[in-house]
Amino acid sequence: MPTSIGPLSSEVFAGGEPASASPALEPAIAVETEFDDVRLMLRRWQAARVGDVLPPYEEMTLGSIGRFADEVAVIRRDGDANHCVLRAGQRFRTVVGLRHSSQSLGELPHVFTLSIGSAIDQARSAREPRLAVCRWLVDGKVSTIEIIALPLSCRWPGEYFLLFLRPRKSQFNLAKLLINSTQEGIVALSPIELAAGTSEDFCILSINEAAARFLGSTVDTLQFTLLSDALRRIGIRENPAVLARAVAGGRLTNFELAYELAGSSMVLQVGVAVADGVLAVTLTDVRDLKARETLFRSLFHDNPAPMYVRARGASGFLDVNEAALRLYGHARSDFLARALADIRIDGAEDRESVSRHRTADGRIIDVIEYAREIMVDGAPAVLSTIVDITERKRTEAHVTYLAHHDPLTGISNRTVFTRELERAAGGLARDNRGFGVILVDLDDFKTVNDTLGHAAGDALLIEAATRLRNLVRRSDVVARLGGDEFAILLPNAGTRREAEGLATRILHELASIQRIEGAAVSVGASIGVALAPDDAVDTEELLRCADLALYRAKESGRGTFRFFEREMDRQHRERRALEMELRAARIESEFEVHYQPIVAVKTGRLRGFEALLRWRNPRRGLVSPADFIPIAEETGMIDDIGRWVLLEACRQAAAWPAPLVVAVNVSPVQFRKGELVDTVDMALALTGLEPGRIEIEITETVLLADTSANLATLSQLRGRGVRVALDDFGTGYSSLSYVRRFPFNRLKIDRSFVREIDESPESLAIVRAIIGLGASLGIDTTAEGVETVAQLEALRNENCGELQGYLFSPPVARDDVAGIIGAFFDDVSLVA
Repeated sequence: MPTSIGPLSSEVFAGGEPASASPALEPAIAVETEFDDVRLMLRRWQAARVGDVLPPYEEMTLGSIGRFADEVAVIRRDGDANHCVLRAGQRFRTVVGLRHSSQSLGELPHVFTLSIGSAIDQARSAREPRLAVCRWLVDGKVSTIEIIALPLSCRWPGEYFLLFLRPRKSQFNLAKLLINSTQEGIVALSPIELAAGTSEDFCILSINEAAARFLGSTVDTLQFTLLSDALRRIGIRENPAVLARAVAGGRLTNFELAYELAGSSMVLQVGVAVADGVLAVTLTDVRDLKARETLFRSLFHDNPAPMYVRARGASGFLDVNEAALRLYGHARSDFLARALADIRIDGAEDRESVSRHRTADGRIIDVIEYAREIMVDGAPAVLSTIVDITERKRTEAHVTYLAHHDPLTGISNRTVFTRELERAAGGLARDNRGFGVILVDLDDFKTVNDTLGHAAGDALLIEAATRLRNLVRRSDVVARLGGDEFAILLPNAGTRREAEGLATRILHELASIQRIEGAAVSVGASIGVALAPDDAVDTEELLRCADLALYRAKESGRGTFRFFEREMDRQHRERRALEMELRAARIESEFEVHYQPIVAVKTGRLRGFEALLRWRNPRRGLVSPADFIPIAEETGMIDDIGRWVLLEACRQAAAWPAPLVVAVNVSPVQFRKGELVDTVDMALALTGLEPGRIEIEITETVLLADTSANLATLSQLRGRGVRVALDDFGTGYSSLSYVRRFPFNRLKIDRSFVREIDESPESLAIVRAIIGLGASLGIDTTAEGVETVAQLEALRNENCGELQGYLFSPPVARDDVAGIIGAFFDDVSLVA
């Protein structure tokens, strides 16, 4: 491209200066041009337009526009949108680099192709002149060039445009802009020879703003002055010797220049190049780099994370910090003498990789290696930070194990069982392959846990799990669902015979557990079985079926299994309906307390009554306590009901003759809440009944749960003068131990022994032992369920203290109690 653009003679267009335009023809054209004479050309174009008809090509190109001839071109646009330059003035061709006319715009420099194309497209769309600008280098300076496209009409094919091009007046020095825009200092030095063949000083031919700032001055002050004077201003007395060696043809090396400037420490890295005897010097501020290097070394050596540095592409180590030496167990010299392969067993050359490394003592550790590229003494290197994840991986593995296994027994947990159950259901839907679910509950696990301790209970669970796992096939799943409940999935068992065989083996195997941690135990199991698709297809429904079967097995006694039957579902729904009605029942209006007399054998006198709860359901009538009391205990409603029964019984007893007592049964649930003593105190206070006239009856179940707390509650009641009786004595497994630990007022012989006392020698022996035990400990005995004279005579012969049963009276409503009291008090010989 030419180095300059000046006035060029007309080469294409004929004609003289354009005539002055009338002031009334001010253009209303949206072209923001910098030049007044261009505005005259625009007004000429507008004057030549007639309505919507564009000015003719001939009029605009052959008219009097001679002064613009060098700066305009004629462009034809063909139907395929190709722009061809038909004619162009000398200045136009020079600016855009056009070699000759009849060239396509696509052959021009890209910036002109885009800008000219934009101006033409806008003018064509608006049917008016339009302007576009672009920037181009002219005479080493950046100029802003106006490009104006004027649309024309023509009788020849195609669309024609008159294109005007001219650089605007403002320009700037690109080289100076670039040099001053950098943060590096740039200085051109001319050697001054003061003696033959020597260069002792330099003239600053050129200097940029960054270099002047580094030297504490300005460009205007330093340009054309001596380098030595500039350096003395910042405290440097001599020119660096490297500069003189460079002029003499010596080796060119970078060096550092350190000095104080305005109270700050400066450190410059100086680069030197020679061209035609002139030194090109670059000054780079490396203070931050130095600070970062110092900080890096501090952070590297004192960092608690293990780190080492090695040359990029090499296996040897350049440095290692103390943390890494502690991790690998090597001395520094030993570590630095090794190669990467000596410590890394596997792992890729990634920025972040998990690999295994070997320590000095041969241990294998799992690590994450974070690698970053850095520069060390000007050479590329790799900094590795090591994170030891050995323990983390072990922990993760353990967590993964716990997520799928029961932590105590090691068998599968509920999560795995549920997942495998869903998979089996999928197999049923896909292949019609049946499967079964077996639920297993250990019998008397709570007894072992409470009497022998939790360690023994855990050992029993582990032993049971081991035996269950040994009984099943590899494809079966054994899981612990919680507590003493286990589940077995038989993914390929679709027949009752297979499930029955396994259930039978489980009962036999678990019953054979006789000792746990050296102590004798009696263990059994209750099992519920459900099969898919016979019982259910949905997994939740199948589990519910197995649970109902397990519930029925528990009801049937220890050591048995039950398959699911549809009747179980009906009974379950009935029980659920009864529960809903119980929850909605109004205690004061629907519940009643009936009373059964207790008679002293020797005197024949009425000793008192046992209070017995009855529920008169509005829809069902009288509901058996055996049906609703277990539900009340499971739902927790027994607490409110029991509180009401206690208050009602005390209120009735307060109206009886003073010797008579009232016995009230208390549920284990009432003990668990810890409010029984307060409830008794409140009932006595509200009714005025003397503490010695109420007898609290408990079963052995109360004592099996949290024995120390419950014994403490009983002791508080005894301390208040309240009587305490142990009900159903002889049916439990630890009754004797509790009789020794707590001074009961009464032992109640269970009706199952009384019912067979005149027919079964064994029952008679048990009754005789209980009465003898009570006599030896000074505890009264009461026999329940006396229904025949033969039973009465047998108990009288064994010196039983008191009797209770239908032989004397069934439980009666409170309104009938007065008649019984009157009868006994009027004629005591009736039961003598």
